[in-house]
Amino acid sequence: MIKKMPLEEKIGNPDLFTGRKQEIHFFLKWMSNIQQKSSMSTAILSRRKTGKTALLQRLYNLTFEHNQGIIPFYYEIEEGKQWCVDFCQRFFLKFIFQYIAYKTRNTTYINKSIEMNHLEHAKEIIQKEAFDYLQDYLRSLESLVNNERIDLLWSFVRNTPRTIASQQNEFIVQMIDEFQFLNSEIYRDKETKNQMNDFAAGYMSTAEYKNAPLLISGSWVGWLMDELSTMLPGRFQTLPLKNLPEDESLEMIHKYSKLYQITITEETAFLIAQIAEGNPFYISTLIQSNYMNKDLTTKKGLLQTLEYETLNTNGMIKKTWKDYFRATIKKINSTHAKKIVLYLCKHKHRLVSKNEIRTQLHLPMTDDQLDNKMEALLRADIINRGNFGYQYQAVSDNIFEKVFISEYASDVDDFTPEQISHAYEEMLSQMQNNYFKLLGKYNQQKGLFAEYTLIDQLMYRAWKHTKTFKAMTHNLPKNFQFVQYDRVWSYKSSPLLSKDFQLDIFAQTQAGNYSLVGEVKKRDTKKFSLKEAQSFIKKIHWLIQIEKLDKRWVQGFVYSVSGFYRNAIQCLEKNGIAWSEHPGWLEP
Repeated sequence: MIKKMPLEEKIGNPDLFTGRKQEIHFFLKWMSNIQQKSSMSTAILSRRKTGKTALLQRLYNLTFEHNQGIIPFYYEIEEGKQWCVDFCQRFFLKFIFQYIAYKTRNTTYINKSIEMNHLEHAKEIIQKEAFDYLQDYLRSLESLVNNERIDLLWSFVRNTPRTIASQQNEFIVQMIDEFQFLNSEIYRDKETKNQMNDFAAGYMSTAEYKNAPLLISGSWVGWLMDELSTMLPGRFQTLPLKNLPEDESLEMIHKYSKLYQITITEETAFLIAQIAEGNPFYISTLIQSNYMNKDLTTKKGLLQTLEYETLNTNGMIKKTWKDYFRATIKKINSTHAKKIVLYLCKHKHRLVSKNEIRTQLHLPMTDDQLDNKMEALLRADIINRGNFGYQYQAVSDNIFEKVFISEYASDVDDFTPEQISHAYEEMLSQMQNNYFKLLGKYNQQKGLFAEYTLIDQLMYRAWKHTKTFKAMTHNLPKNFQFVQYDRVWSYKSSPLLSKDFQLDIFAQTQAGNYSLVGEVKKRDTKKFSLKEAQSFIKKIHWLIQIEKLDKRWVQGFVYSVSGFYRNAIQCLEKNGIAWSEHPGWLEP
């Protein structure tokens, strides 16, 4: 749990960040290996709206907060024409201010650095904080900027992080978001007419230094991969950022529904997770939708919200992909591109050969022209390539291809919005059938998501009916009362800590009331064991240490659907841990 957010995260409320446990663990280990100079510069690859920026910003804050010798630097390259001299100065100053913020632990320099685009501000702060060794860097920048020595300026600015790291025997991680815009948005002249289309190539040497490696990302996978392979071959290892796994999707759905006070059911949570396929943008948009008649407690209500968000011109999903399509199709500049994508959407469940595309669509173009067209579509992340030869397939996404169809099908084909609505309804019906099968398998009373049910009880009902819930629970202190908790959620320790553990429930209160720490077991047959009880007790002790809690006001609690072994109950009672198997905890 992060107590402070040095870098303001775009996600907004920090509690909205969900999942990415595997990726965070991987990258924090990657960062710790920087101190052994064994981490290679890395590119995160994923289509837009999958949470790359949220991941980078959270990694920055984790690295900054734990202060273990890796200095983080985050920079987002904005879309829009920029004169290279202005860009270089902004890049340099943002690095300097973040560097000073880390060294002084004064986070105001991070958030104010956006306003501090003038060298005079930097001079004052460097002098104030007594970073004398930075003065020479500032003077060099000022001279290069004033003389507009563009190539030398970019080389100097680009290499400053790793040069300072070498000079001071330090380690820096450089996180550059939207890396592909280095080539498309930076211009040699003030009038922004002469594009610096090989600006990223400057990292050919810089990216190899292990004391300040890069962690980059981009929203256009094909475009970024093309630049890495042609301009920076062998300089970056790549890591695909996939959609959230099902358990993290469900965690996100429940978390967002609680924070935004949107009522859902176990069934509709399951349906949202399935239709969104783990895409965080789809999940957050459906729950936060501005659809006036939004009702996420029924399949029909979810379908109406989904149709609004993807087919209505005011829907956020529709508007987002519409802007993306227009920019892409404009670059490709062809009705044939629309026909190709629509044809692949029609046959989305199989690979389609280049020859079939040309034959079936009667395309009046040469083989080379068709190759170029397909490469452009691949570069724009609108289609995928098969593993062998010239074979292609539509993007595997329940929503993406339907938004594309709704936007362009009327121009070149006979698709109608009603067909898309029917396809959504069929999908949700099939998903609903799968839900009922799962429900039958695990028993409805026990619940598919017992931990979320208990969280819901603690947030909204237990404190209103404290006598009832105390009666369903053994071994609570006599003075214990369920209260309106400040925060109720599952707790995951930071991967940076030596003790990596998770607790199903952490219901936190102000001092003077009991904070509840819970473990939930929803297995069909296996009872809660002595070994599990001992492990849970250790987790409570670790939580108290990490969060600096008053142990007198921390109450452990275990809920087990299938009950407890006798020696486990004895252990829990001896250590003051409450326990319950009462089905009332799972009843709404």
